Amino acid sequence: LSQGTILLRIGFIIVSLTSFGLLMENRPKAGIFEIVRCLVFVGVYKLGYLRSQFSSFGYAYEVLFSLCAAFWGIQIMKRITSSKDKH
Repeated sequence: LSQGTILLRIGFIIVSLTSFGLLMENRPKAGIFEIVRCLVFVGVYKLGYLRSQFSSFGYAYEVLFSLCAAFWGIQIMKRITSSKDKH
């Protein structure tokens, strides 16, 4: 693996752990952070930096991370609409 690929993978692991921590602590911005993490993963994967030895999982990765981004987007929209209803 190239040095850039290794750094990207380490960075993704750090961002993932941070995101999971924010989600566990139920922080208000955790959903946004998770959306960014998922979309960055899909983008970096599309560029070819995170290709795995199991190329048959490529489409599954894209679908899974896209669904996760959509899920958190829906959660954020619900939180925004519920906070507007309270005011």
